Formats: sequence, C-alpha cells, structure tokens
Amino acid sequence: MATLVFPLMAGLLGFGTGIFATLSLIEKPVWALMRAPRTPRVSDAEARAIHAILKRVIHLLPPTMMVTMAGTSILMGVYLVQTGFAPGALGLAAVFFGQLALIVARLSRDIAGVAGAESNGNIGTVRDGLAALALLHHRGLLMTATTLILLWLLAGGM
Repeated sequence: MATLVFPLMAGLLGFGTGIFATLSLIEKPVWALMRAPRTPRVSDAEARAIHAILKRVIHLLPPTMMVTMAGTSILMGVYLVQTGFAPGALGLAAVFFGQLALIVARLSRDIAGVAGAESNGNIGTVRDGLAALALLHHRGLLMTATTLILLWLLAGGM
C-alpha cells in the first residue's frame, strides 16, 4: 500500500496540473483581466469568446476537479499516517491543504461568476467573472504543480 500512495498522488496531481494548465492557456488572451477587469488591452469580443468557451465546460470540470482533489486529500492523509507525520510529509500536506483552502474559499463564487452570466450579457459582469475564474485557475495550477514538485522531491526524484 505504501508504494501505491506516491504514484497515485502523482497521477492525480499531474492530471490536475494538466487541466489547470489547459484552462490557463485557453484564458491566455484575457490574462490581463486578472489585474484589471476593465483594461482596454482585452477587447470585449475576446472576453465574450473566452467566457463562452468556459461556459461550455463549467458543468463538467469543477466536479471532475473536486473528485481529483478529494482523492488527493485522502491519499495525503494516508501518506501522513504512513510516515508517522514526518516533517517532510507535514510540509507537503501544509503546502497542499493551505493552497486548497484558499481555492475552496472562493470556488463557488468564482464559478458562479461565469456560470451565472450570459456571454452576450453585461460586459462588466462577463469581465469580472472571467477575471476571477482565470485567477482561480492560476491558483489551482500553482497548487497542483508545487505539490507535485515537492512530492517528486520527497520521493527522491522517483
């Protein structure tokens, strides 16, 4: 069992990293909205187009990622118990759960900001929702990638 925890966690974190990286790249034309939702650097048409793309997947990806992160959380707990709460395991868990808590705190609101707005509706609402969700995806990418890198380092480079 102990030998399965690392590869399973690595697989889930790798999957999560891939999903968040893909979303972030889809959102690349509107990254400037994360700092300033009303920036003229992003056209209204571009914001509406990316918003429409995200609306197509918004009912599929959040549940998928919730299951992925729940599985990772369970495996992290198993890893902590198996290692007797060793300092390295505690550090890995602190990084993962600390970042996960920050994401979960905003998750429903940021998803609703896109899911609850029509892409051809009020442009301010479209831009605000898109900005918040793009930032959430970047935070998710940071969480999964840093945890995956730390897991790899703890495993001695697997």
